[in-house]
Amino acid sequence: MVTSIDWKDKGFAAAPEVKTAPVAGLVMYRAWGSHSSEWGSGFFSLEKPTSVLDAELRFNIADWGNGVHFVSTFRLKAGHAYFVGPVAHGAQDLSRPGTQVFVHAPLEIKVALERSREVLRHDVTVVQRAGRA
Repeated sequence: MVTSIDWKDKGFAAAPEVKTAPVAGLVMYRAWGSHSSEWGSGFFSLEKPTSVLDAELRFNIADWGNGVHFVSTFRLKAGHAYFVGPVAHGAQDLSRPGTQVFVHAPLEIKVALERSREVLRHDVTVVQRAGRA
């Protein structure tokens, strides 16, 4: 039985496109910290945030119960499929455009860590929410 996916529940503004990483791979970023981990659960971005505020405005990190202190750079290896689309923002949210990438597990086979744990400029304090609003 095939069930439809509610992509907004996954943080996408609409159903994402399915693409395949090119021969050179696909550079991706992950903003993380506090209770969220460097590798996470397969969610990355195409834009590298410059600060905590930039990361929050693009990716709604606090909405998912996460904090943010770092950004890590990854590369999706050639030939692996990924989902890509705009990040969902609420109608009243202050936001910047962001592009979300989702890669199905197992990540260790498909994704390589290129640069670990760069400290983001802390221009705002992001307070984690207990759960998604």
